[in-house]
Amino acid sequence: MRVARTLAAGAFIAGAASVFATVGAGSAGAVAVTPMPDVGGVRVDLSPADTRWVHNSNFGHMLAAIPHPSAPSFGMALDAAAAVSSAQPNGRVVFTVFGPLHELNGSMLAVQ
Repeated sequence: MRVARTLAAGAFIAGAASVFATVGAGSAGAVAVTPMPDVGGVRVDLSPADTRWVHNSNFGHMLAAIPHPSAPSFGMALDAAAAVSSAQPNGRVVFTVFGPLHELNGSMLAVQ
């Protein structure tokens, strides 16, 4: 059961990254996903348009519902950072996710 949840969480996180990439593909400052091989993770830099979309759609709430120990705090932090950043004309969210799938770690930053 635990392996199935871990695989589902990994698939959902990968899907979320592809959603960000698809949403950002049409905007001038498309979302950037940068691999971080030294820590085994990725850095995601949302454009201002993507940040507003995350805020307006409450995307973090959806992520918080996945069965992973890190999901609730990540989802809440994403929604909070998107709310703060989307209030600024060029506000955006930057976050990193790294570590093994069963012990994800990271940081999140709201940028003006």
